[in-house]
Amino acid sequence: MGRGKGPAAAGGGKGEGEHETPDQVARRYHLAGEVLVAQGDRILLERAYGPIAPSGGPQHKAGERWRLASITKQVVATMIVKSIDLAALDRPISAPEERASIGQLTLRQLLTHHTGLANPDDTPKLASGVPSFYAANEPDIGYCFSAPGRPGAAFAYNNCDYIIASFQLALHDADDPATWKGVHWAEPDERGVPGYVDGKPEPAFQLASWGAAGGLMGTAKAVFAFDRSLMTGKLLPPAALAELWKPEGHGSYQALGQWVFPGQLKGCAAPKRIVQRDGEIYGVQARNYILPDDGLVVIVFTNRSSGDFSIGEVWEGKGFAYDLLSAAVGC
Repeated sequence: MGRGKGPAAAGGGKGEGEHETPDQVARRYHLAGEVLVAQGDRILLERAYGPIAPSGGPQHKAGERWRLASITKQVVATMIVKSIDLAALDRPISAPEERASIGQLTLRQLLTHHTGLANPDDTPKLASGVPSFYAANEPDIGYCFSAPGRPGAAFAYNNCDYIIASFQLALHDADDPATWKGVHWAEPDERGVPGYVDGKPEPAFQLASWGAAGGLMGTAKAVFAFDRSLMTGKLLPPAALAELWKPEGHGSYQALGQWVFPGQLKGCAAPKRIVQRDGEIYGVQARNYILPDDGLVVIVFTNRSSGDFSIGEVWEGKGFAYDLLSAAVGC
């Protein structure tokens, strides 16, 4: 991938003088999950790794339906930007009269977590340790509206931000992610590939309670199709895409529903522009990396929590994510 390497470089063996491939990185780190690497419209690697359970047994298979976790936020932010004029990002949102204080918030503040709203993570814990918010079959909208909000509050990651933001979204059927091939909203009791925390099965929860903050399920190929639609202008025109991917500044690389930053990769003379969306719900982690200037997509799923498998960050200059993206770019 890059510098004239063929598709075998994504998944084949490493010959003399060649760079490590993404497949080799996944194997070296003993990933339990799935990796998809694509350049342009061509999928170069789509492969599953390791056993589903830490104790062994059935192996992962490519094409599994994963919880997309907070990749859902990336999708929802995109569809919101698609459905509005860009000026609406900075206007107070529409809110019911009885929720007038919420109406002082803007979509941009919701999509970048500067709201001061009630946080589902603060609801009383069940015996399993799961916040009670995540035991319901759908998002508790009343709870999300239970605090007035503070427009422009300091950054505080909060799933209620996206649950409320989604109310501003009037989707046409063709735009609803649930109609896209390989994607659907989680049904009650549906969690997809089972996750593991501290080597044990994750606690019980209702994925559907995440709603627009994390309730989508889908395949790695479906995420790639979404990424490719963004890169090719199928989903958003250039001005809207630029707004979606514009970091908020002031030392933060947070954009709308994703992070966009210059990442220095192994062997590359200059940093690469990386669009990144992280996701983790209990025992499943997801990563969606877009390198738009290289036409490159790297998607990772693992059913091990961050305490069991560290994906890491590119800026650390080491670790799984750094090595995987460096191998994919192949400078």
